[in-house]
Amino acid sequence: MAGNPTCVGQGYDYGFKTNAGGDEDAAGTFDDPNSGVVVTWSYAGTSNSTINWSSNTAVSAVIVKGGDAGNVHAYDPAVLSDSGLRTPLKNDGYPGVSHVEFCFNYNVTVTKTANTSFTRTYTWGIDKTGSETSLTLSAGQTHPVNYTVTTTRTHADSNFVVSGTITVSNPWPIAATALQVSDSLAGAVVDCGGATTVPANGSVQCTYSASVASNTGGTNTATASAIFTTARRSATGSAPYTFGSTPSAEIDECITVTDTLQGPLGQTCQPRIFTYTRNVGPYASPGVYTVRNVASFVTNDTGTTGSDDHTVTITVPGGGCTLTQGYWKTHSAEGPAPYDDGWLAIGAAQEDTPFYSSGKTWLQVFSTPPAGNAYYILAHQYMAAKLNVLNGATAPAAVTSALTSAESLFSSVGGTTLTKAQTTTAKQLAGVLGSFNEGGTGPGHCDE
Repeated sequence: MAGNPTCVGQGYDYGFKTNAGGDEDAAGTFDDPNSGVVVTWSYAGTSNSTINWSSNTAVSAVIVKGGDAGNVHAYDPAVLSDSGLRTPLKNDGYPGVSHVEFCFNYNVTVTKTANTSFTRTYTWGIDKTGSETSLTLSAGQTHPVNYTVTTTRTHADSNFVVSGTITVSNPWPIAATALQVSDSLAGAVVDCGGATTVPANGSVQCTYSASVASNTGGTNTATASAIFTTARRSATGSAPYTFGSTPSAEIDECITVTDTLQGPLGQTCQPRIFTYTRNVGPYASPGVYTVRNVASFVTNDTGTTGSDDHTVTITVPGGGCTLTQGYWKTHSAEGPAPYDDGWLAIGAAQEDTPFYSSGKTWLQVFSTPPAGNAYYILAHQYMAAKLNVLNGATAPAAVTSALTSAESLFSSVGGTTLTKAQTTTAKQLAGVLGSFNEGGTGPGHCDE
């Protein structure tokens, strides 16, 4: 273009001119104090007639002047850099650059942030189990039940929101009026605090918030437009967003667990298994009894509740039931199992009662391994059978007879050594009483 073209003369809003005058050292970085524009240009290769350039602000045109004319290199849309821009051809050559003018149309710039949030709501479940569902016990007997309370948790996510700030900046020396700001997310609410003007060399910050349907990420774009003198110009700014795995808010993330037998089990914020042992019984009279144990929870936010139960049915037979020698040996006041007061049936000394002429107590005899000695083989079954009968187990005639015969044998022996004939008798009696104790004959075996 002949003459001395200018940015304003070409219809652009603003121009920033850097002089060169053909000087090979004129290239460099130039700051415009009026607009904040910073441009850098350099000669391309060894020629002082061709330049490369870059800018911190989008450029709508670059005028490269050389000789008596200038080339107008226009860009639509505006760009931030280019290369290979040359002065006009003259007399089969290209004159050196006399000046470079960068042309701008006034516009705002838009930057934004995009933050995500969502709510996680938990749903809890509870399961109560026990090691026993039905038991047969003798009067006065207790039995341990191992209980397990298992809590489970699932969740659902909702209330997905993208929010943040939209900053509209005006780098130019005149104000931008009639500001309009929108966001690409459907239903987004944009709040600029009532601002309608972006001051010269200033900015306006807006906030926005929008609900989205799911936790799928994306790119969010804001658009701002404003009027410079008479022309409305617009710009966009974008930011990516993703939803992580950590919620911004949690509802019912914890529960408090209680139990009708065990009492408070505590608070948990994770699925958890509680275990404990409780004894059922003793019952003084024959009958059918039930022990219902309920585990419950309540959530920490909405107060939602849930429960599950486990029931044990206990039968105490009218004719009693029998327990083995192993049970009676371990359930005295000496332990290690819980004490069974059925021992009181043999007298106040209970397990410390002397056993005939053995030189030992009942418990000491129970604790002596038979090692093939028929005396102890019979003594163990006799003591168990005697305790069973004294505690309500109905004995068949054969068992009653065996008890009487055993008592006669023990009364006739001084010590624990038996003759061959006594050994034979003792083993026979032990067999009858052992079958009774183990439930093979008589009213049946109690659960131990």
